[in-house]
Amino acid sequence: MADRKKFQGVIRLREKGKVAVRGKILAGLMTAPQMAALARIAEEFGDGTIGLTTRLNVEFPNIDRRDAQAVAERLREAGIEPGSTGAALRSVVACKGTTCRHGCCDTQGLARAIEERYGGYELPWKLKIAVTGCPNNCARVQLNDIGIMGLRFPEYGVGECNGCGACEKTCREGAVRVVDGEAHYSEEACVGCGDCITICPMDAIGVQKEGVRFFLGGRSGRVLQTGIEADGLIAEEEVLGIVGKVLESYRERALPGERLGEMMERAGRDAVFAAAGLKPRE
Repeated sequence: MADRKKFQGVIRLREKGKVAVRGKILAGLMTAPQMAALARIAEEFGDGTIGLTTRLNVEFPNIDRRDAQAVAERLREAGIEPGSTGAALRSVVACKGTTCRHGCCDTQGLARAIEERYGGYELPWKLKIAVTGCPNNCARVQLNDIGIMGLRFPEYGVGECNGCGACEKTCREGAVRVVDGEAHYSEEACVGCGDCITICPMDAIGVQKEGVRFFLGGRSGRVLQTGIEADGLIAEEEVLGIVGKVLESYRERALPGERLGEMMERAGRDAVFAAAGLKPRE
């Protein structure tokens, strides 16, 4: 990766001479002291309000343009980097899968690791990454340039089943049916939410496989494009390497102002997947 550029996160507003200053909140988590520092900045430089963005960042509206750098420095003093603007990797969005009972991966840890490794790097155009912890897909990962979804698939028969039917009741896809006190599981119908594993009172359901699945080339806004699903599951410790390969492929192949999905259509999706060590799911 090339040297990262210090994006200031300064955004022009309607009123002449006024800007908004954006601060990047890693994985959407702040400490109480950081929140207090933000309140002081808003009162001293702005109109006393702080906006929350769709990518889990904060924005101070109605800042005098001449005070923008001072606000940026105060953000840094609070441990918050200004940015998530321009032709660069935008803030990584993560659902609360790290603590959610449905979470199948450490969403916030992955988002923070991606930000710390690659956040703010210059790219041909903006690139967005989202991490979601399960198929409930609260982060809408298929509508990001790079989407990452945690999955966990069950293995039935690892313990003694008492036929209570809890697994059947919790499965929205009908992938398991309890007949005559015995659970019958359909791998084809299973989406990998892992809920049946955690709800079983007998610990009779184990984990067959778990990891994350990648989606590449999605976007939303004026143009809606669904990301292409990659085959297989990736271990969490391999995510950073794959993200880096996708970013490098994008930097090398994309034209200025071209999003990842557009570049994949022009240069070939298989080549982009192969560069990342992935292949599209058929």
